[in-house]
Amino acid sequence: MTGITSSFDRSLARRISKYLLAAILCFLLSVTTGGGLSADYRLSTGDILTFDFLDDAEIPVTVTISSDGDAQFPLIGSVKIAGLTVTAALEKLRSEYRSREILIDPKLSLNISTFRPIFVLGEVRSPGSFPFYGGLTVEQAVGLAGGTQIASVNPSDRIVARARLRGEIEGADAQIVYEAIYAARLVAQLKNSAKIDLKDVPEVASGYLADLPLKGVIEVEEKILSADLAANKSQSAILSEGIVQGQGAIDILDQLVAQQKEVVDINEKDLARVSSLRKRELNTESDLSRARSNASNEKSQLLETFATLARSRRELSEMKLEFAKLGADREKEILMQLQERDVEIKKLIASRQAAQEQILLMAAASADEANKSKISYTYEIRRNPVGGKPASIEASPLTEMLPGDVLVVAITGM
Repeated sequence: MTGITSSFDRSLARRISKYLLAAILCFLLSVTTGGGLSADYRLSTGDILTFDFLDDAEIPVTVTISSDGDAQFPLIGSVKIAGLTVTAALEKLRSEYRSREILIDPKLSLNISTFRPIFVLGEVRSPGSFPFYGGLTVEQAVGLAGGTQIASVNPSDRIVARARLRGEIEGADAQIVYEAIYAARLVAQLKNSAKIDLKDVPEVASGYLADLPLKGVIEVEEKILSADLAANKSQSAILSEGIVQGQGAIDILDQLVAQQKEVVDINEKDLARVSSLRKRELNTESDLSRARSNASNEKSQLLETFATLARSRRELSEMKLEFAKLGADREKEILMQLQERDVEIKKLIASRQAAQEQILLMAAASADEANKSKISYTYEIRRNPVGGKPASIEASPLTEMLPGDVLVVAITGM
């Protein structure tokens, strides 16, 4: 009896402990959520919850709300709770356990252990997602993202950044020159010209070539041009020679066909003559057989010559097609490369301009700091509440954020 009582006491103590734990969790949740999150907070995808049966000795379980708004609970499986408050979700779970006749009077605990993250984008050093905690303000969220992009840069960082940007600009200039001469060489290939004409440089890049020593670059590209023209000329010559030889073979075969036809006619007439003599018994049967054999052999020879002629004509047609395809494929390939050069030059110019703008922006920021003036920022909170319409909210550094908010930081002036 003492053992039963002791076991009951331990079980009761565990249940009391669980009720106390649930109460403590509820208190902590009310503290950590702060003023920005009230009992009206609606659960959404990414929220992590702690669920427990208060009248058993099992440890609480952790559940996560999935992208479809469901969470997996013990014994009943998937239940859609996104869009509900914690209180409403708890009541729905009680109803589920009762309606499925799993529990008569379910005593349950449900608390938010981790809210879905917030996102900080724009003019910050480390944009991305960050954990949410109660009372989180815009200013604190920017701090989580490493601070604002310009305000967080110290003078030594600016020196390094300016040197890096100047290096990017110089590298882009060199690459633009290379791509421009490359494009001019492709045009020369299309013209089958052995020299590169700088007038063929893309117009968008022509300004970057002024007053630059281009001799070395042009010499290299003209060597490539010369090799390409030589290879194309060699391939064309081989195919042309093959076509000439093929045509010559066909001419010979045409003559052989004509001659063989004459031979066949002669043998046919000879066979008719021998057959006539045989009917009059003026020759032997072997004479007739020999005449027939000769006529048959000459016909076979004619057919073989016809077959050889047909093969030769087919091979000649294939060589002519390959010759035409050689030029067409070469032109297509060169035009595609020209298009790629044009796109690459425009990308390099855009990258160069972006680097220049960053240098100007940094210079303006330095001048602004020298005048002890502050850079101004705007803060926009993009909020997509569960069951509501997406909203854009103009915020201040002290505005409190909610789970799932997207904070966009932008520079408005210096």
